[in-house]
Amino acid sequence: MTLNRPDRRNALSIELLEALCHELTRLEQDTTNRVVILAGDGKVFSAGLDLREAADTALVERSANTVKQTLEKLHLTPLIVIAVVQGGAFAGGAGVMAACDVVIAAEDARISFPEARRGLLPALVMNVLRHKVREGDLRDLLLTGDPISAGRAQQIGLVQRVVPATQLHATATTIARSVLAGGPETIRQTKKLIGEAFSDAASGGETDLIDRHLAARHSDEAREGLAAFNEKREPKWP
Repeated sequence: MTLNRPDRRNALSIELLEALCHELTRLEQDTTNRVVILAGDGKVFSAGLDLREAADTALVERSANTVKQTLEKLHLTPLIVIAVVQGGAFAGGAGVMAACDVVIAAEDARISFPEARRGLLPALVMNVLRHKVREGDLRDLLLTGDPISAGRAQQIGLVQRVVPATQLHATATTIARSVLAGGPETIRQTKKLIGEAFSDAASGGETDLIDRHLAARHSDEAREGLAAFNEKREPKWP
């Protein structure tokens, strides 16, 4: 499967995320489908949420719920999802990447969560990140918003394999074949078992997280951060 908005650096519009969820559901209905390799067309995996769309107050709740549903879908689907990251994955794009079972990144890829610089809160991806990244590294990642290298992302648990860009798809295929060597139902149950092992409610629950995310999306800082991004200027925080 390919995120196919290269002209917008595969920005995550509502339409794109809904299509991704729909396609995963379609593939799940045929149990002979077992592995999905998720890539992005063009120079980057995904630049993150479509911020032009995110600035539309009429779409805020639909956008937030679509992001939430997509992260849950990637996490809970019985399919094994392998993300192939070229160029970079940023903000929501990094969240989609992190929600996959295995992440393969090119050596020159960059990854970041710059939500705070847009006045946004990375609440929806917290359930994914809190099980993959240590607290100190997560504070560094989210509070600074600075991009990190693929190597650093591997060190902190966001990425599982780092390879030359020319070997991304070959590596993904090799991993997919390794998954296929396992029993189909055993692999599905193993993924479920892993999810259950990390299903504690330490974050305060998903309802609380989306409420906090929406509160941030409706805030003055979000309006200014999104306006600054779309107007190609530095934000003027209160």
